[in-house]
Amino acid sequence: MKKIPYGIINYKELIEENYYYVDKTMYLEKLENNNDSLIYLRPGRFGKSLFTSMMSYYYDVKGADLFESLFKETYVYKHPTKGKNNYYILKFDFSGLETALKETKEIREEFKECVIRGIENFLNDYNLEYEINEDRSSASIAKDFFSYFKGLKLENKICIMIDEYDNFTNAILEGDTKRFKSVVGNEGAIKSFYTAIKEYIGLGVVGRFFATGICPITLNAMTTGFNIATDISTDIEFNSMIGLTHNEVKKLLNDVVEKKDRESIYSLMIENYDGYLFNKNSDENVFNATLVMYLLDYYERFKSIPEQILDNNIAFNYEKIGNLLELQNNTFYKETIEEMLSNELIKGVLKTKFDLSLELNEDDLKSLLYYFGYLTVTKDEYGGLLFKIPNQVMKELYGRYFIKKLKDEKIEIEVSSQREAIEEVVRTGKIEKLNKCVSEFMKKMSKRNFIDFNEKNLKFIYFMMLIDSGYYYTNDEYEVNNGYIDIYLRKKNENIPNNVIIELKYIKKKDYNEKILNSKIEEGRRQLEEYSQDERLATPLKKYVVVYSGYECKKIIEV
Repeated sequence: MKKIPYGIINYKELIEENYYYVDKTMYLEKLENNNDSLIYLRPGRFGKSLFTSMMSYYYDVKGADLFESLFKETYVYKHPTKGKNNYYILKFDFSGLETALKETKEIREEFKECVIRGIENFLNDYNLEYEINEDRSSASIAKDFFSYFKGLKLENKICIMIDEYDNFTNAILEGDTKRFKSVVGNEGAIKSFYTAIKEYIGLGVVGRFFATGICPITLNAMTTGFNIATDISTDIEFNSMIGLTHNEVKKLLNDVVEKKDRESIYSLMIENYDGYLFNKNSDENVFNATLVMYLLDYYERFKSIPEQILDNNIAFNYEKIGNLLELQNNTFYKETIEEMLSNELIKGVLKTKFDLSLELNEDDLKSLLYYFGYLTVTKDEYGGLLFKIPNQVMKELYGRYFIKKLKDEKIEIEVSSQREAIEEVVRTGKIEKLNKCVSEFMKKMSKRNFIDFNEKNLKFIYFMMLIDSGYYYTNDEYEVNNGYIDIYLRKKNENIPNNVIIELKYIKKKDYNEKILNSKIEEGRRQLEEYSQDERLATPLKKYVVVYSGYECKKIIEV
């Protein structure tokens, strides 16, 4: 039986050690039909490193003898391309560069060390004798090496493969744009390095260039130094080149998961790992591949689902969201986060170029969140672009960030009351204490918050109260056959007596009367009865209609 390749980023190891490989080699011919110099951007932990590793083994001149053993079960084995085993592979890996709290000089030195390491590995791989002058700049070291290689007059050219070309600059971007510009700007070491690569592409020494990364900001900053690469990140034909499609995940589940568990695990993955779209016109959402493999690896070992749906080893940090949202000390991030949390779909323009000499605008901010994987795109009914939060994991991160910002404003959830409320839900399925908690929290909010307050805002406060319960998978706007459940608490283990669904209703204080209250209750009853017909909902099931006006809970009805 094949093993789950969780954490495996070397293609040769994956194949030789009998790990599953989700075949992506059909994209090689598509890449070769494109420009010879390509940039491909995707959020972190999506599978970029494994893909570049596969490419390296495929294109390497010294890999001809390994072609059958490494690729015999793939698409490209029966459909080899012109580039097969036709290049000397020069790999640069910037994924491990650390820039936090480091001065510009230190960053340049670490970058140079990565360049030297890449050239040293190349020399060892191809048994070449060459001495690197480490006293030179990164760009000069690269130019000297390319000049040496040119003098060898070999039949094949170099293929440069760069993994996470912008990792270090993205780290700077998250906290200090001034340092970013000093490293990447006109006089920066990074721009000069890519200018050297461009020169030797022009001289015919470098035949192909492929780089992965997260964000186009670094590419924009060095445009004049490296303006020959095509960014294929939003091309529809490459939407699913990295990440896993629904069919690919289903095939994995059929091979790994017991039949009785497949449907529930698939649903869990859709809620938490799916939802990414990188071209609004594509009809194929993709899953975060690393998280899928994390869950399957856990299941294979323990035949159960991990309590932590988000792998702690790669946990997306809500503080990182905060760094991006508050970049350049903009004044509109609060409005942006409130818009994202209260609306399913968010209007905006996807930016492909950023000018850090100017203040960021709201479209810049939403676009940055998209590139880092905290938002994704879709289209409206007229074909225009919309942003949205891709899945439950990302929604929870925004929730935690929002809680932190409320604490900064001295608006805190009373922890002991919150704990008691959740324990009551767990033991009995009752929600009276939970509603009291929500009301007390709302009383602390500024009165101006209630000017445009609505059911979506109320729903988010409930969601915020429950995301760290530890006992339930907490969903808001959970889709069922006849609509969307406001709050769905699905128990994590069989010792918990009940699952719970809550339909929330809100009446503005100026509109409140008994007739409207009763109308809202009946509307909620009808909705819950319709929702509960969906066979996908777990049982036993407690169902509640909750009606608020202002910060007061006016009625709780168990249906």
